[in-house]
Amino acid sequence: MTGEDESGAQAFFLAMRESFDRILAVGRGDPRLVDALTAQAFESFDRNAEIQSEGQPDPACSRGCDTCCCLHVSATAPEIFLAARFLRLTAPAFARHGVDMASKLAGAHETTAGKSQQERFSSCLLCPFIIGGACAIYSVRTLACRGHVSFDKEACLAAAAGEEDAEAPLSAAHRAVRSLVQSALQASLRDAGLDWGACEFLSGLDRALHDEGCEARWLRGEPVFADLHENKAAAQDMAATFDALRSH
Repeated sequence: MTGEDESGAQAFFLAMRESFDRILAVGRGDPRLVDALTAQAFESFDRNAEIQSEGQPDPACSRGCDTCCCLHVSATAPEIFLAARFLRLTAPAFARHGVDMASKLAGAHETTAGKSQQERFSSCLLCPFIIGGACAIYSVRTLACRGHVSFDKEACLAAAAGEEDAEAPLSAAHRAVRSLVQSALQASLRDAGLDWGACEFLSGLDRALHDEGCEARWLRGEPVFADLHENKAAAQDMAATFDALRSH
């Protein structure tokens, strides 16, 4: 990455952080805070990923392709709570079609717990929200899902099958924008005294879905996902970076 690229990335991160800071300043304690934060995150990602990926090949990802939908996914608390709300809201509709999403989630969480990224990918154990090759929670999918974009479906299939030297060509632009948006969100949550660490999506969602008071406690500043946080050593480095950038 050139110095100009680094400068642009830092400027984008700081602008995103200011946006999240403003939302938190006026919405702290408001039950609509999750909606506001995730709307800002998703809209900013979609807009800037499109800009940064100009000139790249068209994504090979499309409805019906679920090859990568067995990967480990990390998510922040607002993303988790938004998905939990969506599942509660749509539960009656799914139930009419004989689908119990909460049970599917619990079963998938139990099956995948403790598996490494490679183990999950090679197992081809699909995300519980994939139905008929499509994502049932697509409108509220995580930043991690939005940022995972491939240019070659056949390469993805080969990698999933464990073929030697197979490697899917992923969009660096989408991945970079996702990282910057998520990091800015985490920095602002940390500054606001809210639980900001990233969790494995299924484990966090299983908790949020079965504990209806979880979101309210999070809004009050309780570390409701502290025991689920991933890579705590890296989180310390992230916090130090957030502090350094704040001082500039």
